[in-house]
Amino acid sequence: MLKKINLQYLLSYFGLVPFFILILDKYFFWKIKGEISLSFLIYYILIIFVFIGSMNWNLKIKIKEHIVIYGFLPSIFATTIIIFNQYYSNQIYILLVLIFLILLQLLFDYYFIYLDEINKHAFFYLRLPLTLLIILFSLVIIS
Repeated sequence: MLKKINLQYLLSYFGLVPFFILILDKYFFWKIKGEISLSFLIYYILIIFVFIGSMNWNLKIKIKEHIVIYGFLPSIFATTIIIFNQYYSNQIYILLVLIFLILLQLLFDYYFIYLDEINKHAFFYLRLPLTLLIILFSLVIIS
């Protein structure tokens, strides 16, 4: 049984736990202040966003330049969003922009990374559902 469990998939889905904690707190416990919850959500999604972008890099081989630039763009966007958040921009707007960016990243990942792949298992069983769950949970938290 344990040999059939993919540790990468398991750990990826465990990344949803903070979203569950924020949702439970928002609707049942009321311990985390709304501003702290939104700030945490922004930074946590940024970590995920940059991590996904960096996964497209393979330092062992030379990859195409557009993939290098594509993998670097989330870092630039994340830095920009951190700056906006530090200057007290509306956190709801920042989160909506983040949701748009991770959805855009999902679409571009499919086009740049998975379109030519024969086995799209990782996209359809990991990347797509996790991104959609992150978007759904984020919308529940900010609503």
